[in-house]
Amino acid sequence: MSSIPEDQLIGQKEASKLLGFKTNQQVTKYINEGILKTYEKKGSKRKWLDPQEVENLAEPLPIPPPDHYFQTLKANERWKIKD
Repeated sequence: MSSIPEDQLIGQKEASKLLGFKTNQQVTKYINEGILKTYEKKGSKRKWLDPQEVENLAEPLPIPPPDHYFQTLKANERWKIKD
């Protein structure tokens, strides 16, 4: 069994909310890829996660964010001011 108390484990839905996702799909992907480790609770078939591990996964963007995070769309090129 895990060293984390069962009452502190969180479900995939709560993990998704902590990471800012609207659905559980990305969390499920992280579990399948081995990025997040799952735990078991007695009498439950659901996958449970360590909240500390989920919080450590999220990395905030630096301020200001690098330009490559927000690339200009080609559709907006026509609105650029020409010198």
